[in-house]
Amino acid sequence: MRAHKYEPNYTLADYDMWEGNWELIDGYPYAMSPSANSKHQRLAGKLHVQFVLSLGKIKGSCNCEVLYELDWRINNKTVVRPDMVVVCNLTDRYISSSPALVVELLSESTALRDRNLKFEIYQEQGVPYYIIIDPETHKFNVFVLNDGAYSEQNDVTVFNLGNDCTMELDIASILRQNLNRI
Repeated sequence: MRAHKYEPNYTLADYDMWEGNWELIDGYPYAMSPSANSKHQRLAGKLHVQFVLSLGKIKGSCNCEVLYELDWRINNKTVVRPDMVVVCNLTDRYISSSPALVVELLSESTALRDRNLKFEIYQEQGVPYYIIIDPETHKFNVFVLNDGAYSEQNDVTVFNLGNDCTMELDIASILRQNLNRI
């Protein structure tokens, strides 16, 4: 226990001065290297395209967009960089409020953090949908926020993003279609 009080603890001001790719969670830095492998990148690109196409089908005044690896500054001690997000009404150069949907693609170096630490953060921050995808196995988990807690609902294909925005997207189908091309 004594060692814990001597561990470094950083803030957003420190984060803004760092070079390279980092996340800051509760004052502790996490390196985001090495970069994702080609399978991870291919899948991320294909998912991004499908998400953009799905949002493009929405009629009306939906002001949501799909972004890839953009900082979400949660507070002075926590900055995360999800693989992909759907945000509505973005007004800054970074995300400053809870996205409507977050996607994390697992990699060997991030799987534990994505499944546990980020799961808790996204749940606490009220992210309505959290999708975790394993590019190696093509397995996925869709978590839907109900009464402040996530429940796994892998059959969800309609995502209510708020502000009259409803996106239809079948993750299982996307993964099946691209199974041999990734």
